[in-house]
Amino acid sequence: MKILIIHNKYKILGGEDIQTLEEVELLRKHGNEVELYHVSNDSIDDDINNLRLALDTVWSKKYYKELLDKIKKEKFDIVHVHNFFPLLSPSIFYAARRAGAKVIMTAHNYRLICPNALMYINNEICSACVGKTIPYPALFKKCYRGSFSATAATVAMLSVHNTIQTWKNKIDGIICISDFLKKQLSDVGFKSEQLHVKHNFVSSIVEPHFVSGDYYIFVGRTSDQKGLPLLLKTFANSDKPLVIVGDGPLNNLVEEYAGRNGNIHYVGKLSLEETYKKIAGAKALILPSQSHEPFGRTIAEAFAHGTPVIGSDLGGISELIQEGINGFLFDPYKDSDLLNAISRFENTTEPNAMRKNAFDSYQKKFTSDYNYDRIMEIYNHVLSADES
Repeated sequence: MKILIIHNKYKILGGEDIQTLEEVELLRKHGNEVELYHVSNDSIDDDINNLRLALDTVWSKKYYKELLDKIKKEKFDIVHVHNFFPLLSPSIFYAARRAGAKVIMTAHNYRLICPNALMYINNEICSACVGKTIPYPALFKKCYRGSFSATAATVAMLSVHNTIQTWKNKIDGIICISDFLKKQLSDVGFKSEQLHVKHNFVSSIVEPHFVSGDYYIFVGRTSDQKGLPLLLKTFANSDKPLVIVGDGPLNNLVEEYAGRNGNIHYVGKLSLEETYKKIAGAKALILPSQSHEPFGRTIAEAFAHGTPVIGSDLGGISELIQEGINGFLFDPYKDSDLLNAISRFENTTEPNAMRKNAFDSYQKKFTSDYNYDRIMEIYNHVLSADES
């Protein structure tokens, strides 16, 4: 199969970027002819014409023409878009369709229904724009980068393409990384036959440990959205060891807590292999997200190393954790519920059995082999479907 993967890279490498690269290699490994076409937000600087960028966010003539010519010339069977925002724009879906290719998009977040793609703003869950053709509430909240102009550009992009029904008419299949994300799209009118669930996958050279570690671990962006204040306050009132791996806007707060509390250890950003070793040696991974995470890649990473997860009972996280089997769930907006979940975890009679259950969860849903079978099933479904 001849496949063109398209991705607008972020300035700071994240799970979406990693997943895209891993998927490219997975498809190639199985003999598919795969080309990766990507642009990077590194090209956006302070000197860029803001009006030009805003217009291009709605419709990029440059990338429409470039990709139309490329797809026509090289005759790809599938064009698979992972991220089009902000540089590529939705114009690329029209280019791919006009060139005769089938179009797949992976919804890694809530970009199609929420201007900031998070359904979270000002330290709370938000669905004010969900289901609105013109998502105007975002303007009052300046929910994209805290900027009215940047939010207005995003609102304009969604308004135009909601109105002309780009998402529903120019994308043959949308891969949702969780059932929760699929439900959000289905609830606002996306066709069920267009939506497919395929979780992300994890590959690692680090072997799992089936013996309980002596510390808890958090891995991810140090931000309010990820629940860092809740995590820090919980462990500041405890003598339980906590290791924090990651980088982000709350680094100073993390360092402050680590300086005052000997049980909190901040190691900053580590390589992927070093991170996986830390995860494999942990008692449990804690994911105290305050938002509806679409998936929660760190959960799959933990399970891949036989590490149970204590996570927020929100969004895609709820789907992955089986209470008392491979981890525990808690309400991040309820006082002391994280501490209660940790207590339930520590009182489990079979901690090593839970580690094996976590690894079993990984083998069932998050391996590269399972992922490849699922993505090819989706590709073949789209290729065999009649044009709508």
